[in-house]
Amino acid sequence: MPFPLFRLGRLQRKVLLAISVIVIVPMLVAGWLAAEWVSISFEKRLQQWIVDAARSNQHWLQAYQNDAVILGRVLADDPAYVAKVERNPEEAIPLPVQRISQELGINLIQLYSPEKKLLYSSIPVEVNALWERGQTEAVLKVVSQQKTMLAAVGITPIPRRGKPRYYLVLGSLLGQDFTDELAQLTGLKARLYYREGKKYFDLFSSPGKVIVLKHLPRMALARLEKDKKPYYSLEAENGQFRGLYTPIVDPTGRVEAIMFSGLEKRGVQEVLTNRAALFLFISLLGVVIGGLAGLLLSRLVVRPLEYLRNGVMQLAGQNFSANVPISSDDELGDLAKAFNAMAARLREARDEQAQRFQKDKLSAMGELSAALAHEIRNPIGIINASAALLDKPDYAPEKKTELTRMIREESLRVSHLVQDFLQLSRHRQPSFADIDPAQPLERALDLALAGGKAVTVHREFHHHDAKIKADPGLLQQAWGNIFTNALQAMNGKDGKFWLRSGMEDGRVFLSVEDNGPGVPAEIMPRLFEPFFTTKEQGTGLGLTIAYTLVEANGGRLEALPPEGNGARFVMRFPLYQEAAVL
Repeated sequence: MPFPLFRLGRLQRKVLLAISVIVIVPMLVAGWLAAEWVSISFEKRLQQWIVDAARSNQHWLQAYQNDAVILGRVLADDPAYVAKVERNPEEAIPLPVQRISQELGINLIQLYSPEKKLLYSSIPVEVNALWERGQTEAVLKVVSQQKTMLAAVGITPIPRRGKPRYYLVLGSLLGQDFTDELAQLTGLKARLYYREGKKYFDLFSSPGKVIVLKHLPRMALARLEKDKKPYYSLEAENGQFRGLYTPIVDPTGRVEAIMFSGLEKRGVQEVLTNRAALFLFISLLGVVIGGLAGLLLSRLVVRPLEYLRNGVMQLAGQNFSANVPISSDDELGDLAKAFNAMAARLREARDEQAQRFQKDKLSAMGELSAALAHEIRNPIGIINASAALLDKPDYAPEKKTELTRMIREESLRVSHLVQDFLQLSRHRQPSFADIDPAQPLERALDLALAGGKAVTVHREFHHHDAKIKADPGLLQQAWGNIFTNALQAMNGKDGKFWLRSGMEDGRVFLSVEDNGPGVPAEIMPRLFEPFFTTKEQGTGLGLTIAYTLVEANGGRLEALPPEGNGARFVMRFPLYQEAAVL
């Protein structure tokens, strides 16, 4: 039987050929181009999503180590704590430390000798391989209650400088629930490969088995270990996933673990990243219902990915209220649900952090109020006692005059104290303007020296005509408090001021140094604490007010070691307008 095409007339064959050339061939080309664009676009969006989610997983793990390192340094810098440890290593965990560690999620606390001999452990664990010399963070394999786990730890030598007498190891035990939690947080498969020698092992993917990371090419391992850069693979985990391998690097630059975050290859994802399958699908659909194919493809694929991308961008911009519409029940819908779940978890974490901040704020307010009450109680007691003595009719007149003077002085002291406290607590709204940063300093100096005090001023201004954005009145008040303290410290001697300015790393700095007695090094960290003073009649609020005024203007006030024997204070502000280049 002859082929049906040859049974058609010549005109029919021409029409069929014309339709093939005009419609079908361009449709095939368009189908191929569409398949190429969709697969590339979808693959890029998937890669971006996996990279962003992997970054969240990495931050989640490093948060455990950062908390452990910070707590370890705080304890190592506490002489009382170090004395307790040296007296009895089992006192390494006093009750306050236990409470803080529980709040931070730290459940493993150990103390080692310089030879890495275990002296104390908060829970019975067996560490298979200890940390290497110089490490401050590590991911270690441990055995607890006959169960193999990992521990994300921070290592702190005691003392932190010089030859260590002890090693304090703080950390959190990580089990299967840790990787499950990461999977729930990001919607991706999470695996953690810990380092042992030159190899990496996974404990959690297959219960009862230890999996060696051996399917990565040498180029990928070199990128992870030498360049310390993540490696993205379309054939990750023996081709089962597309995902990102992220090196976990400690502060010494050593790769201590590798975290994998990946999306399993299945379903629509593979169709949408396979060019040949997409070409066939789009071509057939285009021949049958060409006009509807583009709309359907847009609604099913591109738009959900745009929603997902927009949601990721909002989340990256700290908008934890971001929400992705769930328009399907397939893998894309699963990604949208996973994103919404992650955003909800982050939103809860932010709210919890805000509540902690509010509690800390109320606690600080209570301490400040107690300090104010303590400062006011003494003058009030003197006033009450003097008033009681004045009521005695047979009291000597000259004594009454002295008591009246004491009441007046103590009342004035209370008034100044309350005025400083109100100024400290008042919420300031600076009136920002483009100003020369030296202008408030010069005005404050003129007012401080208006009494005719014999002070020599040396100026070395090198910020030229650079500008900052600040409230000149508030900065003048801050400088005034600093000059007042300096003049009082000079105690009438021939004083000298050195005023300097310059630019560092895109910031303008101004410094004032005097030739007074200076500030002892041991009290320098407490200079800006409310009510801390070394003067008999001081309130201890002058420098605190100056600090808050500078902060309100976006700057920073620091007390630095002087070049001479006096005191030195430096203000730093972001550069608003650079100096003109001549």
